[in-house]
Amino acid sequence: MATEKVKKVEVEPECPMEPPPAAEVEEKAIEPPVTKEKLVDNTKALAIVEKPIEDKSEEGFVHRYVVLARVSTEKKDALIKAWEESEKSKAENKAQQKLSSIGAWENSKKADLEAELKKIEENLEKKKSKAY
Repeated sequence: MATEKVKKVEVEPECPMEPPPAAEVEEKAIEPPVTKEKLVDNTKALAIVEKPIEDKSEEGFVHRYVVLARVSTEKKDALIKAWEESEKSKAENKAQQKLSSIGAWENSKKADLEAELKKIEENLEKKKSKAY
């Protein structure tokens, strides 16, 4: 009897990242036997209702332009509102600054008049003390 040597050959895949070919991975699904009742149910479940295809390309473009116009209008409105708020706050700040400057002027005038009144009172007190 002649002895035969068994050679073991390993095949390396060309690309290790690729999944193995579909023929090697093929799995068979086990399906239960089909009865008439199940067949009728399956056909009902698989019924496809197709809606008539409408030409939505023009509607899509019109809708797109309407939406874009609405967005640009909202953007403009937001910018206008922001500008109005900015102008309003500027005017309020300017008015507050004027009021504070007027208040400071009034306070300085009051202080000047009070100082002058105090001097006049002191002079009167001196004259009274000299008169007695």
